[in-house]
Amino acid sequence: MRRRLILSTALIALAAVIVLGVPLGAVEASRLRQEVDQRLEREADAVAAAVDDRLEEHRTITPALLRRFARSTHRVVLTPRNGAPIATGPPLDDEVLRAHAGSNHLGQIVAEAPRGELDDRVHRAWLLIAGLSAASVLIAIGLAALQAVRLNRPLRAIARRSEELGDGDFSVRIGHFGIPEFDAIAQGLDTSAGRIAELVAREREFSANVSHQLRTPLTALRLRIEEAGLIDDPAQRALEIEAALAEADRLERTIADLLAHARRPDHGSPQPVELAAVAADHADTWRPLFAMAGRDLEVAGPRRLRAHASPGTVGQVLDVLLDNALRHGRGPTTIRLEEDQRHAVLTVADCGNGIPAADRDRIFERGASRSGGAGIGLHLARALAQADSASLRALDGAPTRFELRLRLPA
Repeated sequence: MRRRLILSTALIALAAVIVLGVPLGAVEASRLRQEVDQRLEREADAVAAAVDDRLEEHRTITPALLRRFARSTHRVVLTPRNGAPIATGPPLDDEVLRAHAGSNHLGQIVAEAPRGELDDRVHRAWLLIAGLSAASVLIAIGLAALQAVRLNRPLRAIARRSEELGDGDFSVRIGHFGIPEFDAIAQGLDTSAGRIAELVAREREFSANVSHQLRTPLTALRLRIEEAGLIDDPAQRALEIEAALAEADRLERTIADLLAHARRPDHGSPQPVELAAVAADHADTWRPLFAMAGRDLEVAGPRRLRAHASPGTVGQVLDVLLDNALRHGRGPTTIRLEEDQRHAVLTVADCGNGIPAADRDRIFERGASRSGGAGIGLHLARALAQADSASLRALDGAPTRFELRLRLPA
């Protein structure tokens, strides 16, 4: 691009020089010719006036008189009506410029100048125009080179940042160059990089959340299938198979809820949810897993309690809290439902020692874990709760308690 820009600018400057310089040189040559002709005419007129004055005073006409009114390189010839011509100045060849004047008492007066004098001045004018033209072309080339560097730098930066973006580095930002067109391109690429980074982050988060959240439903489904294989009674086996199918449906709903959250994390569709029914349903699913660990799981509180939340949000959060209690807690675990004037409150408590005050916020950070876990579940649970304008926190003191506060339906 740099070479093309410099070449095109040089051609444009050269064309401008030709279009403007040639007519300017022709005009200057014509002006110089007129100037020489006018000077010769003035010299001839001055000699004619001086000759008339001398003759009126009856004085002799000499070559020295004629010399006083002409340049040293010019020749003046006075041709009387009767008598020999009187001339002054160096003899000139045939290539001369002439101007004529008349005298009232004598004959004709001719002022001559060598043609070379005019040619030298015309040549100098053309050389000056050519030099200025060449300087103009060189200046144009220099400015074009500077402009090419100024334009090439942002293009290289944009190309380099585009390659980095294609290699997966979504943190690159191009910035501003002070050129509106390039700044618009840079802004578009920066915006695209941010959106791509957000989409990739959502997809990665979705993959991590799915791997974390599907572990428990798959375990429950496996247990159901294994129990069905050990039952001889066809009716009882049919019930276990139906329960396994219910677990498969819940697994499908979990994937759908997580995918919806990954695609639209800030735009849920809250609606009235029967909180007590959700708690009872998930407790039934988790109770066999707690039983395998020798622990009890109970639900306490009103049998009917509605909350304002997105479909699947309460179940996902509850699954995370129960998984956390099963893995890191001990003793019986209780899901307690309560209601105040503005909120429906769901608390999951076990007989653990509680969470230190310094860790109550840190455990909700992605990747944070106090026991070597992945550090995904509590982060996901709080993100899901916040998407519904709810809150999830760890309560002070022992035993270990997590509280989910949801808005009551209007």
